[in-house]
Amino acid sequence: MSSHPGPESLPGTDAALDLRRVLLYAAGLVATYLVGVGAIIATHTQTGLQLGILVIMFAPLAGALVARFVGSGVIRWGRLSWWMLAGLIPVVTVFVAYAVGSSFGFDVANYGVLGRALLLSPIIILIASFEAVGEESGWRGFLWPLMRRRWSFLVSALVIGAVWWTYHAPLIIFGWYGSLPGLPAFTVAIAGLTLFIGVLTDRSRAVWPSVIAHGAWNALVATGFAVGGTQASSSLRGAPSGSASSDGSQPSPHSRPAPSRPGGT
Repeated sequence: MSSHPGPESLPGTDAALDLRRVLLYAAGLVATYLVGVGAIIATHTQTGLQLGILVIMFAPLAGALVARFVGSGVIRWGRLSWWMLAGLIPVVTVFVAYAVGSSFGFDVANYGVLGRALLLSPIIILIASFEAVGEESGWRGFLWPLMRRRWSFLVSALVIGAVWWTYHAPLIIFGWYGSLPGLPAFTVAIAGLTLFIGVLTDRSRAVWPSVIAHGAWNALVATGFAVGGTQASSSLRGAPSGSASSDGSQPSPHSRPAPSRPGGT
């Protein structure tokens, strides 16, 4: 990978207005994000939680659309290509690690969940990829090309990784999206995926490989870790997953097993 800014082509855009576009993008993203948070807080129901998370998932797309139509920005969708298959590499790598770990006696995931996920993988990857469009259109469709025409790969990856992590962290901390004990593993996943997806995006000049990589990870890998992690956390507290905790209190109405995203992403 090059350490220098990439030769990004963003037709019809004046680089001098990039800061304005980024500010418009941030405004649209934050406004939509707050709407989702408001739905979660106002309803105190599982339906409200799911609706709020769905709104938040599409906040990056909302920001990108604001920058596109108000700031004459560009969302680089690109073409479908064989690079999309490369988006499955992280999932394949993790399943190889599962197999190796099992041969040494490590219980690294919830295999019942993973087995069912594999059987349904074409469908659930498709669904998860549709959801991933909400994020990837903003991260890799809008923000990444804008950064790469000014900054090196590593600087661009550092910035977008920090933004991606910050976008998820409050939801994890409040227990709306995964759980706090899973935050370190989530951070490692974000770091690795940011670098890998950045390479795919630079090579393909399209958002679709990142959509597949993001969706497949959420659909298959994060699901197994989320359920396994929830059960492990519950067993440490002396309570079964989904039941009252060891002190007799019930789970928060906003708590749930981490959804199918690193934790998910």
